[in-house]
Amino acid sequence: MNDPSSTSTVVESIKSAFSGLSNAERLVARSILSDYPASCLGPVAVIAKNAGVSAPSVVRFAKSLGYSSYIEFRDAVLSELAQQSKGPLDRARQLKVDGDLPRVREKMEILLSTATRNLAAIPDTEWDGLATMLADTGKNIFVAGGRFSTAVARILALNLQLLRPGVILLDDLDQRDKGILLDMNRKSVLVVFDFYRYQKSVIKAAHVARQKGATIVLISDGDISPISADASIVLPVSTTSFLPMSGLSTATTIIEILLGDVYAKIGKDASTHLAQWELFTGDETLQ
Repeated sequence: MNDPSSTSTVVESIKSAFSGLSNAERLVARSILSDYPASCLGPVAVIAKNAGVSAPSVVRFAKSLGYSSYIEFRDAVLSELAQQSKGPLDRARQLKVDGDLPRVREKMEILLSTATRNLAAIPDTEWDGLATMLADTGKNIFVAGGRFSTAVARILALNLQLLRPGVILLDDLDQRDKGILLDMNRKSVLVVFDFYRYQKSVIKAAHVARQKGATIVLISDGDISPISADASIVLPVSTTSFLPMSGLSTATTIIEILLGDVYAKIGKDASTHLAQWELFTGDETLQ
């Protein structure tokens, strides 16, 4: 969970600075993000070798992010890891319970500003690529999530089902959905939601789907799930919350905006499909 009072995580700071980095610094950034946080905890010489750059390039990378040295950058990573290693109960003990808690309006402003910053940090190529992919009715779309993130996965899947055919929610990765994973192919797209502490069944599902030829889309928190190694598109979302648990408000907001873009890209066929749903389910609703 990200502290609502903080500006960004280390990963978020890397992503927001990425476009302004030199080519060598971008190689360092990609190397670090590919296996974060383990990739950035070794000596500078090892980081440089893994990225295929010189040691000074690694130091310049850290300074481009605003750190005085690579050691300071690494200390920031370690500090975040120490906080993340605490479970919800530990974090609950740290929450203020006195009159210093922000009022409702202040909390709303924090969450709204977080979502706004998050959307602005997502590269246009990633966003447009995902919207186009989800609008392609030649693809079969599968959506899955972890124990809690499946709530957002369900929102995406159920709304996509209203707009287009070929959308399936996978909500039993441990049992029933294993066969579906094995049947995936190059026409399959698996959209996966996976937030800290990251779920083994979700990670395994993404890996199996990728081996079968499916395109993997990962929506994860700023620390990035291990699924990123198999993903073609990664959308990092903030989990800012006033609860001990990770929050889903930013992820939900992003998904609803994404659905609007998908609807626009599908066009008339989406309206037709929605009308068919209305006709089919009309006798189940009061209005």
